Amino acid sequence: TVSPEEFVCKSTVTMSNFTVATQQAQEWVVSVWSELLAAARTGEVSAKAGATGFMILISAWFLRKLLRPSASAMDRYLRVDDSVRGTLKTLRSGKPIGMNDIGAMNAELRRAFRAGLSRPIAVRRRNLQALRRMLVENEAEVLAALKEDLGKTVFEALVYDVLIPINEIDHMIANLEKWNAPRSVGFNLLTFPSSNLLYPEPKGVVLNVSTWNFPVLLSLVPVAGAIAAGNCVALKTCQVSQASARLLNRLLPKYLDPEICAVLGTEFQGDRHCTAELLKYPWDHIFFTGSPSVGKVIARGAAEFLTPCTLELGGKNPVFISRCADLDLAAKRIVWARLMNSGQQCISPDFVMCDEAVVDKFLARCKHHIHIMYGEGDATKDNGSFGRIVGDKQMERIEQLLRTHGGETIVGGRCDRKARYVQPTVVKLKSFKSPAMEEESFAPTLWVVPVKSMEEAIDYQAQQPLPLSLYIFARDNAVAERIIANTSAGGVTVNGCLFHCGHPELPFGGVQMSGMGSYHGKASVTTFQHEKPVLKKTKLPLPFDGAGLNDPFFLYAPWTNFKIAVVRTLFKFV
Repeated sequence: TVSPEEFVCKSTVTMSNFTVATQQAQEWVVSVWSELLAAARTGEVSAKAGATGFMILISAWFLRKLLRPSASAMDRYLRVDDSVRGTLKTLRSGKPIGMNDIGAMNAELRRAFRAGLSRPIAVRRRNLQALRRMLVENEAEVLAALKEDLGKTVFEALVYDVLIPINEIDHMIANLEKWNAPRSVGFNLLTFPSSNLLYPEPKGVVLNVSTWNFPVLLSLVPVAGAIAAGNCVALKTCQVSQASARLLNRLLPKYLDPEICAVLGTEFQGDRHCTAELLKYPWDHIFFTGSPSVGKVIARGAAEFLTPCTLELGGKNPVFISRCADLDLAAKRIVWARLMNSGQQCISPDFVMCDEAVVDKFLARCKHHIHIMYGEGDATKDNGSFGRIVGDKQMERIEQLLRTHGGETIVGGRCDRKARYVQPTVVKLKSFKSPAMEEESFAPTLWVVPVKSMEEAIDYQAQQPLPLSLYIFARDNAVAERIIANTSAGGVTVNGCLFHCGHPELPFGGVQMSGMGSYHGKASVTTFQHEKPVLKKTKLPLPFDGAGLNDPFFLYAPWTNFKIAVVRTLFKFV
């Protein structure tokens, strides 16, 4: 137990040097309070004295919080050269950025960052608020563009491309000071006495290469994160979703500072050629969303400048259905998740490995819920709740899958290329060797493979590239935990689909072939930052130069046997 004298000593040191000893106070609070209660019961320390000591520690902890410099307070040390704005002719011209302007755009964004234009907290907050206002004021135009590109229903477009980005931006604004303030780390005897901090600093000039399936969400959330982190950012929109690309290229320059965010993507033909041109120039971080094949191109281009990347890719996301699962709930949630955006979603469940004892019941419930949600047959085409495939190239690929899968079609299976429409489809495959299992479908098709047990499903998945998402349906927690322990994926949802991607405190990202890095919530900011370690040596307010602790004698030559013995002893307590 802690004696009253030792407790008072620790509290006094804590109050006199909050940058050092109060770091210990946070760790002591729970343990010391427990010891005090035990001591009070035995009469060693009075309850009143214990409570007083505990309140001293709590007060010291709050003092440390109050006295720690805020992100805004740190801005007074920044060098910001506003005169640079007059030299940014490409960014501030008001004209669309074309292929021939990419080099000048890169150089001017770099110049703006070096001048400190993007770093003040007030600038970050103002641009985040403007980005939010852009979505609110132009909601109808955003929904119309998504309808034109993907036939998106109002519900899907509103949730994914308006409300989720607004929620992310609000979360960033609310935590802007906290996430960008220096953060203390724990006490260490080797560096004592000192204050030990991590300073979050922006990486510099960020490139965000967006994609077509959620063109607003996947453009604006990384842009918002880069701005909140203090970077300058270039956004390349995707030409496959042409209406959305045109809208973003028109709106963003009106709302955001041109030296903070540049946007391009409508003044040239072909995404591939523009991306290749962008990769000729140095960036401080590249954020890409798309296929693994293009992700490899991005990574190769980034390697030329040793540029760090966040790659949000995809893959065939598996679903494990145990015989102990709630089959009706599983069918409903899988159908719902699979058919959102007509299956054109990187986190969508792609195929199901279902215990053969319950597979027919599961298929029957899938068919039932498709009819309930979307109607029967071609009624889904005009019911207002089902979207369209983005283009002819994608339609051709899906039609080929439906012709060659070799399984039994339970529901759906028909296509209308002119309308870019594919019926909600569920297919029971004969084995894992079907052509449908060779690549990510990105379609409103659900492939179901019967398995003898979850062990067979685990064995199959262990031989496949790691997916972006993995889903498990099992009422027995032991079954779910066994699957989690013996598989790997970017993220997992148990007894549901998609939900792990919606929690702001759960970073979203892939692993190996499904991507690298993560974002969402705080991770949307930290992925564009470097945490710079800063250690400040301090002095203890004690006689004899802190009793030798302020400048330990054993650090300096000549290193005698006594000094070596002291160091050996010291490391036993580190």
